Amino acid sequence: MIPVFSLTAMFLYAGAWATLLRSLTADPATGQRKRFDVLLAYLAVMAHGLLLAPTLVFTTQANLALGSTLSLIALIIALLFLAARLFQPVQGLGILIYPSAFIGVGLGWLLPGPIYSSNLEGVSGLLHIVGAGLAYALLSLALAQAILLHFYDRDLKQKRSVGLFRSFPPILTMEKILFQLIYLGFGLLTLTLLSGALSSGQMFGQAFLFNHHTVLSFLAWISLAALVLGRLVLGWRGRTAVLWTGAGFFLLGVGYFGTRFVLEVLLTA
Repeated sequence: MIPVFSLTAMFLYAGAWATLLRSLTADPATGQRKRFDVLLAYLAVMAHGLLLAPTLVFTTQANLALGSTLSLIALIIALLFLAARLFQPVQGLGILIYPSAFIGVGLGWLLPGPIYSSNLEGVSGLLHIVGAGLAYALLSLALAQAILLHFYDRDLKQKRSVGLFRSFPPILTMEKILFQLIYLGFGLLTLTLLSGALSSGQMFGQAFLFNHHTVLSFLAWISLAALVLGRLVLGWRGRTAVLWTGAGFFLLGVGYFGTRFVLEVLLTA
């Protein structure tokens, strides 16, 4: 069977990335930049959504295998990016978001995995799953913004004014957007951990199950809490924000996807 929607979404994400890259590197003196990447990105997320619908929506048991989950997170990240682009000057994030979505679709195609549904049930379970996906997507955007901000700041210090960053907003604006994403991601992660504890308490009679997922998620929360506190009290920024955001992102990634990777990839190789 030819994976039509997978190939279509990947082709459109690649086209959106190439178009955005060309737009950002174009000489402003040549005229107004055209944002054709937005149209391609909207078409890509439509194809991406149609790809995931049979296994996540139109089924009685959503498939949360590694590939499907990674693909879903990539879709959520792309959707949040397009939504944020309507209100904030974050178009430069597409440099990292479009390739990530491309890879997410590819992993969903290559690693379909066995049908794996969540044990969490009820409203609190649903809130936990949705909150976890949104929190990780927001932190992914924050990490992408932090990486771009780091290289942007480095170019400014080296007194460069060419390349991708020529069309970026002021560095203070980018930093403000970065911490808005971090605050939102941290708030959602907090609600996710609380809803997960509530769901575990209802199902297993124990609010906190001390497995690898719980421990790593809690460590991720601590790292982000430290970053938020450091920002508010000590004015942390720059490289420090990149490191702490990356630490939280990595811990959550290992906690969310580590077990599925071991079971579906390493043990089946």
